[in-house]
Amino acid sequence: MNIEWRAQFGPFMLSPAERLLEQDGEPVRLGGRALDLLIALVESAGEVVGKHELLSKVWPNMVVEEGNLRFHIVNLRKALGDSGGNSRYIVNVANKGYSFVAPVIRTAPGSRATLAKPESAVRLPVLSTVVLGRDEAVDMLTTALSRYRLVSIIGSGGIGKTTVAIATMHSLYKEFGGDVHFVDFSCISEIELVHATVASAIGLAHCADEQSALEAHLADRTTLIVLDCCEHLIDEVAKLIESILRNCPDIRFLVTSREVLRAAGEYVYRLQPLAFPPDGDGLTGMQALAYPAVKLFVERAAAGGIDFTLSDEDAPLVSRLCRDLEGIALAIELAASRIEALGLRAITQHFDAGASLLWPGRRTASARQQTLRATLDWSFNLLPTDERSLLTRLSVFTGTFSLDAALDICNPDQGRFMGMELVANLVSKSLVAVDAGGTTLRYRMLDTTRSYCRHMLESSEEFATVVQRYANFYNNWMVQVTQHADAADLVELDLPNLRATLDWYIFEGKQFTKAVELAAMTCPLLLQSSQLVECSRWAQAALSNLPDEHVGSHLEMRLQRALGQSLMFLGSGRNGRAAAAYRRSIQLAEQLGDLKEMLHLLSGYLVLLHREGSYTDALNTAHRAQALLTELDDLQSAFIVDSLMGVCLHMVGRIDESVRHWENCFVYTADAPHVLDSKLGFEYHIRALCGLSRTRWLTGSYRLAYTLAEDTILKAKNHGHAVTYCLALIWAGSVYSYAQDVERITDIAEELERVGKLHSLEPYRKVADILHGQVMIMQGHPAPGTERIRDAVESLHGYGYEMVTSVALTFMAKGLSDLSLHSASLSMCDEAEATIHRGGDLLRLPECLTTRGKCLVKIGNVDDAEQSFVSAIDLATRQGAWSWRLRATLALAELRVGQGKNKEVVALLLPLVSAADGENSADLARARTLLNEYLEEINEPTA
Repeated sequence: MNIEWRAQFGPFMLSPAERLLEQDGEPVRLGGRALDLLIALVESAGEVVGKHELLSKVWPNMVVEEGNLRFHIVNLRKALGDSGGNSRYIVNVANKGYSFVAPVIRTAPGSRATLAKPESAVRLPVLSTVVLGRDEAVDMLTTALSRYRLVSIIGSGGIGKTTVAIATMHSLYKEFGGDVHFVDFSCISEIELVHATVASAIGLAHCADEQSALEAHLADRTTLIVLDCCEHLIDEVAKLIESILRNCPDIRFLVTSREVLRAAGEYVYRLQPLAFPPDGDGLTGMQALAYPAVKLFVERAAAGGIDFTLSDEDAPLVSRLCRDLEGIALAIELAASRIEALGLRAITQHFDAGASLLWPGRRTASARQQTLRATLDWSFNLLPTDERSLLTRLSVFTGTFSLDAALDICNPDQGRFMGMELVANLVSKSLVAVDAGGTTLRYRMLDTTRSYCRHMLESSEEFATVVQRYANFYNNWMVQVTQHADAADLVELDLPNLRATLDWYIFEGKQFTKAVELAAMTCPLLLQSSQLVECSRWAQAALSNLPDEHVGSHLEMRLQRALGQSLMFLGSGRNGRAAAAYRRSIQLAEQLGDLKEMLHLLSGYLVLLHREGSYTDALNTAHRAQALLTELDDLQSAFIVDSLMGVCLHMVGRIDESVRHWENCFVYTADAPHVLDSKLGFEYHIRALCGLSRTRWLTGSYRLAYTLAEDTILKAKNHGHAVTYCLALIWAGSVYSYAQDVERITDIAEELERVGKLHSLEPYRKVADILHGQVMIMQGHPAPGTERIRDAVESLHGYGYEMVTSVALTFMAKGLSDLSLHSASLSMCDEAEATIHRGGDLLRLPECLTTRGKCLVKIGNVDDAEQSFVSAIDLATRQGAWSWRLRATLALAELRVGQGKNKEVVALLLPLVSAADGENSADLARARTLLNEYLEEINEPTA
């Protein structure tokens, strides 16, 4: 142990070489072991010293129980007067050891540390816990105090202003030569005591509250004074500070307050909540601990006497709780204190902002921080009457709100200028927050503050009036918003308030018509922004309360369409709700004579039929849509019909016909780009591009297919609609699946999984699982690959999503064959073929027949294998699917190789290879290798 130093902390001087501890110059009686402990802790001040390390230093070469260490730590704390309040020196860090947390000034042996005035040592408040996630704040405040003489830390109650102020004060202790002072105003209620409290803190005894005495005492000093909790004395504190700054050139103030002082020369630092994990991130325990809010929760829970560590399973729960508590340090500490009694799952699953107001804190905390309610009581009781009234009314909002909404709903009786001033005052006092991230300012209340004020509003006589104004405002606002080009973005901002309005209309019981009208206006915009869960909720709520006069109306038609489309993409299951909603909306469009709307409804229903695996029915529906063109004589309708016909013909294996329809689409869009407009997830141009990219691959134009697929996926991504993007990833991305391009398939699967998770599009996430399974099988891991596909297919059955079933079954058959489970593989091929014939997706049959033939070869059934390959070749040839023909022909050629029929290999492959000049693929490369090998053997010209 190095003892060549002296250390001063608070009123104490420690001299290890002399084995002496002094307090204000007087020796302190301390046992030898306790003194050794103190020396070891001070030597590593600011760091955690492990228990075993302390035992080895204090009791070297001895076996000692931890109980001895705790006994001497208790005695040492008593000697230092460590009461756990503002005189904290030694902190127990749960499961780690002990840390000396008071600021220490070291000097050389034989010298004594001297402080600037005053001569008596300064007692600084110490932190009872480690400061988490505030390094940047402390650094910025330290820098600010080097440039400004008055710096204010502003923030809502419980956010951690005092903690940050104390940490900043300690970081500047040496720079101010120890002349740093902390003044706690939280226990003072009379302005007459302000001067006396400051005077006492800076060492000016018996001051008679005279400003001149304070200024004379500070005139020649370089001092930092920290004034904590100033909001209730703000006018008097501002006057005192301004006067001292005018007359004492080297004095600096660091102030904490929930409200800006508005004093001359003030630099305002708004303290933000502790960072917490964003919604939707599946973090591990270690990843979650990188966020200060989570780390604070875990540390406080562990310090509460339980063995709490953050597991990967618990990380999402703690992350969500920290989000719900919005990173407010006090709220997180209070939540952590309930873990021992209630458990983590109970707190997170039954979290309520109102109940959290009553969680008890430390007994030794100030009265205003014993509970969140006490913290809010403190702030609320300081407000003037008009600000209290406005704050209470603002609790009607859910989420963020605009200034216009706040004024019209919550301040209708006063002038707008006065209302704006009141809002500004509440922002200044950290009771309303400003979100400046968008094109216009938005405002919000913290959930705990809103819950506190909402209780007051609901108990008042004006509750019903305020809520009615709220509902009327958003209903009228929605009528205006629908005329805007960016209506979907505007609705997304105010969606929580619109949702509350809908609920109010329904709950109130006499305003069902307004509820239906609001839902009918909002649902299309929700579809446009991929808010599918919201859309289905709104549509079902409105239809469940549909007044008799609206049955069979355009309103019902639009709501049924919204319900059908949202349920379809969410995964409607086998209960047929999406199909029933679509059929009802189509029936209404026909009855109302709205042929334009009927065309769009048939288009959506066609997509649903494809998702259900009903490809023949989809083609019939497309013909029904085509028949409408006799009365709909416009480019957009023709464009939609050609796009639909192209998709339907493609899937049933009529490739040449599908291409003609898609080429028509591109002629229309070149002549009239406006026909591309689609806001509801059916971007017909992108669908046509997807189909064309697949067709290019199937007809052997591989390079063009790759280029077109990449461009289409990028175009869909930039379109900004989640469903459109997912459809492009699956449809255009199938080019990579056809080509068995592992890297590209993996990229598509990962992106599909990400977007599906982000927008609750579960069927698309399961399609991603099928692609991952395909990659596993291709990479030589057939068992996990087949199992992953099987699980995905079963889940998709539950969603009623059968669009990729035949493809998935064919992949599984390949995997089972690779596992030498040939009987199971052939059964899977039979099931795939039955599914194809039942639904009509004949385009997928050649690949299924080729897979069956390869399995038959493995079990030696050559005749049936040959018949399967020949059937695949004949069908692919009739369909115009050149690539499926090549793959089946290559499989047959490899069979002929095994039979020694080399001339037949050349006869099979030469026409295809010759026709593919300039193109390349894995199948073509294999075909060229075989062809060249057997051409040489029979002495024929090389292709």
